[in-house]
Amino acid sequence: MDIITSHIQTDFDSLGSMLAAKLLYPEALIVFPGAQEKSVRDYLMNAPAAIREDMVKLRQVDLDDVKRLIIVDTRQASRIGAFADLLGREGVTVVLYDHHGSSPDDIQGDSEYCEELGSTVALMVKILNQEGIMPSPEIATVMAMGLYEDTGSLLFPSATPDDCMALAALMTWGADMDSISRTISRELSAEQVNVLDQLIKNLRMLEVNGLHVAVSKSASTAYVEDFAILVHKLRGMYVADAFFALGQMGERIYLVARSTQPQLNAAQIAAFFGGGGHASAAAASLKELNLNQAESLLIKYIRQETRPLITARDIMTFPVKGIYLEDSINKASELLNKYHINALIVKSADERVRGMITRQVVSRAQGHDLGEARIRDYMIQDVRTVRPDAPVGEIRSLVIDGNQRLIPVVEDRRAVGVITRTDLMRMLHERMTKIEKGVSAEAPGKSIRHLLMERMPPDLYDTLKKSGELAESMGFNLFLVGGIVRDMVMRIENLDVDLVVEGDGIIFAKALAEAFGGKVSPHEKYKTAVVRLPGGRRIDLATARLEYYRMPGAFPEVEESTLKLDLYRRDFTINTMAVALNPHRFGELIDFFGAQRDIREKKIRVLHSLSFVEDPSRILRAVRFEKRFNFCLGKQTVSLISSAVQAGFLRNIPGRRIFHEMRQILQEENPVRCMDRLHELKVLEAIHPDLVFDERIRESFVSVRETLFWFRLLYTHEKVRPWFLYCLALTEPMNPETVMSIAEALGLRREDAEMLLASRERVRELMKRLASLSEILPSKAFGILEDAALEEMLYAMSRSRSATFKKIFSTYVTSWRNYRPPVSGKDLLVIGFSQNPELGRCLREIRDQGLNGEIRDFAGAMDYARTFLRGLRQS
Repeated sequence: MDIITSHIQTDFDSLGSMLAAKLLYPEALIVFPGAQEKSVRDYLMNAPAAIREDMVKLRQVDLDDVKRLIIVDTRQASRIGAFADLLGREGVTVVLYDHHGSSPDDIQGDSEYCEELGSTVALMVKILNQEGIMPSPEIATVMAMGLYEDTGSLLFPSATPDDCMALAALMTWGADMDSISRTISRELSAEQVNVLDQLIKNLRMLEVNGLHVAVSKSASTAYVEDFAILVHKLRGMYVADAFFALGQMGERIYLVARSTQPQLNAAQIAAFFGGGGHASAAAASLKELNLNQAESLLIKYIRQETRPLITARDIMTFPVKGIYLEDSINKASELLNKYHINALIVKSADERVRGMITRQVVSRAQGHDLGEARIRDYMIQDVRTVRPDAPVGEIRSLVIDGNQRLIPVVEDRRAVGVITRTDLMRMLHERMTKIEKGVSAEAPGKSIRHLLMERMPPDLYDTLKKSGELAESMGFNLFLVGGIVRDMVMRIENLDVDLVVEGDGIIFAKALAEAFGGKVSPHEKYKTAVVRLPGGRRIDLATARLEYYRMPGAFPEVEESTLKLDLYRRDFTINTMAVALNPHRFGELIDFFGAQRDIREKKIRVLHSLSFVEDPSRILRAVRFEKRFNFCLGKQTVSLISSAVQAGFLRNIPGRRIFHEMRQILQEENPVRCMDRLHELKVLEAIHPDLVFDERIRESFVSVRETLFWFRLLYTHEKVRPWFLYCLALTEPMNPETVMSIAEALGLRREDAEMLLASRERVRELMKRLASLSEILPSKAFGILEDAALEEMLYAMSRSRSATFKKIFSTYVTSWRNYRPPVSGKDLLVIGFSQNPELGRCLREIRDQGLNGEIRDFAGAMDYARTFLRGLRQS
């Protein structure tokens, strides 16, 4: 005999799941292990026969005849009544279907189908789909009732995308939404109103490690139905991160636990009382305690198990920049300027924190000619520290009440991080912003997991998930960063994967390559690597690092750092977003510097005022992004560009860095707008005084763009270099000496510059030769054009103002250059030709006549060849 059962106090999720299980096990009987909730009892009294058939009472079942026990909506032995006696019995197979998290009381099934969803019905729908089984509309209706009830009409935090998709399937299968509405939406009874009134009056709001936790209780002499529904109604009246309600009903106390925060696990609290459930929703049944004792224990466990929402470790900056007791004031000044910070930790030789030195103290000491004095003589000695797990309230007290601007985070007597007033204010600002927008201040970071799934191929999404799992196993934090995140938020196609590791990026890159069977190319100096996976996908991987510049335009010095400092070294705010890839945070969007705001406002802003001083090539990048995205430069950013241009910083950097950015601009879909902006900002003349973008050159750029657009529509898949064509247009009016001078300023390789001049001369020559023809036959044009490179042909086409010439160039590109004569050298050898120059001359003449339309087929070509051959023999 096969039995399908569930937990005592069967609800609609249990009932719907049992009916679904019946479809999987048609010979099984449905047996309730105990009482049902009143709403289920009321429904079953008038339910269709198709729902009630094969339901039998427990007393009608001989447990000794049971060979297979199918349990749905629970895994706890304590909740299945008399059927618990069958567990472990020889000859009895146990099959489990459940959506709850694991608990110590879990049954070990022979087959288990368990997944943490909002409802067991959602799990059953997935399995029915896999098996190709479609329930009747009556069963689909009951299943939908269970889904709605267990997910709070899909509003509970435990609801998942799978629950939503399950509801869609149930509606497709004919679920009667009107019947569901009448059954699920019930008026409260007088007893329920009394219990809800007590819960409101007895509500206590606790603040535990930054979370707002509501605790309440009620008492009634008899059992009151739907206590969980009453708690749900209570949650709608108050704003809190978690709700815990105790309801005494006769001699038993029921606990309903709800939590929206991972720092407080509802199932963990329920487990202390012998219950279980999800991290976000759980329940328990208590005995041998009175209501006050239960409440005291509940609050104790809540305080004991709630982790701080935000700890020092979450907001600290690391690695720590410090200085030693015996170092000089001048050394402190150098470090403060190098790292753009305002205070340094002072350490003893054994790395213990001994004090702090600030920029103000250093500045005043140098003003008194104390630059060579020791740090120990002028440091601030009264410095309080915190542990990495210190809650934010403790940090706030030190910064605000203690007026301490820098808080060392200490573990094992050594500083592992620091927290500045700015770190604290940014975190508090984010929380206040959420409150002002009506969102829980403690809400977790914004998840864009759905966006990752939407914008990425499945194989890449899977690669990122597995990469995050690998990083977690190695003790590293892994993030997706850069343009791919920016473009994903803006719904722009981009699959160039850049990853940043908080840890040793090269060690992780090697592990990643090994895990996926790929190859790794490390770059030790910059702590970066390239991983090439099977199938050709490339992943650029870097250690989270800090860069600083010893002088304007120099190459940066690199040190290992954190994600926050790594993002702070980037060029513009819109490029500073990251996505966490570790499993517990997978898909969380990280935005320290307001990138989302600037994307909404369509602004390009630098992160700090020395950005263009440290790397002037960013000026060209700013213009490229401005025009590519149809954004505008921020007011301060424009001012900083002007200052950098006037100061001549663009001439201080290696030319190849300028050319890298210029080539990127010339590869854009519309570089004309970028060049207009560079001209407007006086950037071009700042690079080289003869580098101009006047109206004549602008028209040439427009013509090149139109020609390239035409060529792309041919889909020949031939590679051309747009930047090369635009450089030809840019340098067209210049003499060779000026071209070479500008090429040097732009960092163009000498061979590329010489190729530019040679191509320019070839284009001029072929246009001159075409213009000299009295009659432009295809064969004549072909003879002039056949030695020109494709890029030269396209540039010549863009330069031409004659419709006739444009037609010649376009016909050559689309047709003539691909023309093949109807005969080959082998064909001519058969009729008596020898391997000599005359053979080649005959083939060329056949080709020319074929281009001119005088020879159209093989027969005509062979006739011409025979005539040619006779002429050779007669001469």
